[in-house]
Amino acid sequence: MLIQIVKKVEIMARPSMAVQRKKQILDAFEHCILTLGLQATSLENIAEQANMKRTILRHYIGNKDDIICALSERWKLIYEQQWQSLISWLPNTNRTSALIDMLFTVGSEEHVNNTIIGEAIFGEAKRLAVLKEHQEQIMNTFIEQVSTIISEEYAIIDDEKASLIAYSLYASYLLSLSLLPLKMGDAIHKLKQSAHLLLVNLTK
Repeated sequence: MLIQIVKKVEIMARPSMAVQRKKQILDAFEHCILTLGLQATSLENIAEQANMKRTILRHYIGNKDDIICALSERWKLIYEQQWQSLISWLPNTNRTSALIDMLFTVGSEEHVNNTIIGEAIFGEAKRLAVLKEHQEQIMNTFIEQVSTIISEEYAIIDDEKASLIAYSLYASYLLSLSLLPLKMGDAIHKLKQSAHLLLVNLTK
């Protein structure tokens, strides 16, 4: 009976160990991306940074492509949480303008590092179908949410035009993210100004 109880405890403990190991691996992979770049990072690099054997990587996640896909899934969830948090912080009035101000910011070093990781994942989307699916989900969430905010605030804009504005804002937002690691703050500020100008012109 005691043996059975011990086995049950071990079985229940395994998922938490798996989650912990996966987190260690993905944290190590992120560090390698920031220091070596995604393409130059090998399983050996990840294993060394995670302080574990290469076989452990394969056991808990798989090969390098599997780890890339797992990291993409992690960041898709992070983006969803960040987006919901951002929406909750918007004021009751002038929500679209406030959203633009929040999106086009220079940010901290952590923000820059997160952008580098995100761009590394984005660069693999052409090769890995799962990553492309994640990127489409992120984009669709952005378009739907921003379109809704615009439509609710500006009654004169129909749903189709609101969607087109959202696509334009998304394109400018992605460009601003690509400029973050280059420390091109002035260009990001110009993109924010152009986003505000676009909204003003289309709502006249």
